[in-house]
Amino acid sequence: MNASTITKPMLRGHFHQAMFFIALGACVPLILRSKTSQEWASTVIYSLCALALFGISALYHRVTWSSKKRAIWKKLDHAAIYLMIAGTATPVAILGLDEISGRNFLITIWLVAFVGMFQSIFFVNLPKMVSAVIYLIAGYLILPYISELSKSIGTANCWFIVAGGIAYSLGALSYGLKRPILNPKIFSYHEVFHLFVNAGAIFHFIVINSLIK
Repeated sequence: MNASTITKPMLRGHFHQAMFFIALGACVPLILRSKTSQEWASTVIYSLCALALFGISALYHRVTWSSKKRAIWKKLDHAAIYLMIAGTATPVAILGLDEISGRNFLITIWLVAFVGMFQSIFFVNLPKMVSAVIYLIAGYLILPYISELSKSIGTANCWFIVAGGIAYSLGALSYGLKRPILNPKIFSYHEVFHLFVNAGAIFHFIVINSLIK
């Protein structure tokens, strides 16, 4: 199908475009508040990954690309999801866990992210449900550390982590099942997916923001 013939819902990409600027406004003060080298490295990595996800998604979905360029942006868009997962986990691992647990979690999440990015670039046309399941597996790698995190960052923050995970999961299910259809010309399942991603990112930002004293 020629790119010029693709009909996109009117709101396709708008929510992630807005979230890019919201993330920019939230992440700059987060970095400026960082005092130690660990805080600074964590917030910079997190911020770059978050901005990459929302920026790439907005560009991919808002612009009508040629077929060849669209294929490239699709790969980048899918790979950026893994960047967001690992980038969000980085401050939690470094600032919320002890040295051994943090290192193990950090190594695991980034290894999985790199495998996911490799899949996204070289096997991008997997069924949506398969991609959604892989995203969920990467995101749920934090579960073995929830008990330890509840002691170090507090129960409320753990609930925000869980709430973010639920939002991402619902978004992944919407993406994988291609539901709900709603109004394909204006707002459909992909926009629902993007809104859940936005919600998950906000919940997790609250946690990361609390880690910077």
